[in-house]
Amino acid sequence: MDESRLGPNDGAKGRLTRRTLVKRTGAAAALAATAGVWAPAVSASGQSPVITFRSENQEGPPPADTKATLTTFNYGDATEQKLYKDAIARFKQKYPNVTVKDNYTPFTLWSEYANKLTTQLAAGQIPDLIHVAIEGTRLVVSKGLMEPLDDLIAADADMKTLMTNEYPQPLKDAFTVDGKLYQIPVEWNNMVIYYNTKKFADAGLQPPQPTWTWDDFLNAAKALTSGDGGNKVYGFGVPFFTFGLVPWFLTNSTYPLTDDWSDSNLNDPKVLETVTFINDLINTHKVSPKVQGTNNDQLFPAGKIAMGGWGRWPLNAFEDAKFQDFDIQYWPQKTAKTSIHGIGGWGISPQSKNKALAWELVKTFTDQQVEKDIVDLYTSIPAMKSASETPEMLSKPGNAKIYYESLNDSKPVPAPANFSDFESILLRHLGEIFAGSTSPEDGLAKAHTELQAAMAKLKSS
Repeated sequence: MDESRLGPNDGAKGRLTRRTLVKRTGAAAALAATAGVWAPAVSASGQSPVITFRSENQEGPPPADTKATLTTFNYGDATEQKLYKDAIARFKQKYPNVTVKDNYTPFTLWSEYANKLTTQLAAGQIPDLIHVAIEGTRLVVSKGLMEPLDDLIAADADMKTLMTNEYPQPLKDAFTVDGKLYQIPVEWNNMVIYYNTKKFADAGLQPPQPTWTWDDFLNAAKALTSGDGGNKVYGFGVPFFTFGLVPWFLTNSTYPLTDDWSDSNLNDPKVLETVTFINDLINTHKVSPKVQGTNNDQLFPAGKIAMGGWGRWPLNAFEDAKFQDFDIQYWPQKTAKTSIHGIGGWGISPQSKNKALAWELVKTFTDQQVEKDIVDLYTSIPAMKSASETPEMLSKPGNAKIYYESLNDSKPVPAPANFSDFESILLRHLGEIFAGSTSPEDGLAKAHTELQAAMAKLKSS
């Protein structure tokens, strides 16, 4: 799930965050340091296979009669738990003697998620597979809890083909740290504008176009705002979470961090211009409700806001509410059309004793059937290009092709190893600005100073 939900992502539900770096566990054994992969060998006594290192010229997955236990460190709701339960059932058709323990870990922050994984390792409870989104990737990698997958991919012809033909470069880049790929993408999300088609028609407005501008958006929001008090309908509900706010920066050709995620960029005049525009939606033009205590997920299907910002994740909720009068469009642009993406994927623990078998399960957890299930569940956008082109993926809403096509011009959600510090600073100061407690100029100046200090601390750790 990403940003989603932020899946896969998450955004509308308080996306996961991360804290400062800690030292590597020291128990990691990087595949990149060797010239091979891992595979089981049956002992002379005929007992259960023991995992041993094999060289590149020994090809093939573990034999079907392999006996072992694999454990995961996983996250997700009941819907996604069923998705992986079904995937495990398929895996066991190939490996009937392998037990898979799919452990779901409740959490609220990516830092807590990684810390729980570290605690498990310290207690000797070593998961073979790890599921994490981009917000947690660099923290987990920094702790030595994820294995580079490049050698495994290089030794697997089918996966090499899939990585070349099915996975867009931005999704692979999201999981690449210092030139090494640590996860196989499975799901992702973006941010698009959802708009109420009926309200647009009733207001005499044409549907928004792919090239619409901030001015076009503001004019539409004004025309769609009506009433007062409990009967007021707002033109737009501001998505007050990091993943939901970053598109405003990107469409103004800026970013809250420097491009390498090493320092604050909140002193950029374009950042001030962006924050002022959002603030004016709330406090000057009054086309958006206050962000504190506002649930746009409920207001949009109830007809209380005419536009909102989400990825693919609210489709199920809108369907449950029997709300069908909506479509999507790209984010309005100031100087750029750039979109955002957040992504989830699977990796392997360096401490796994069954790496070859874990690799086979990673491939099952990211296979085409899982991608199809992701499409059918309306939770995220599938990572594989072929899954994005199916009739099911394109069936709703009318402009559904925009979900995947947004990757053509997209940047990842800023996800430094101290993501939780970054997010906390950003949202706290923006919250004060949008509440009218401080001006955009003063709020951003304080946020920039605080974020600079946090990033300096990260670089020195």
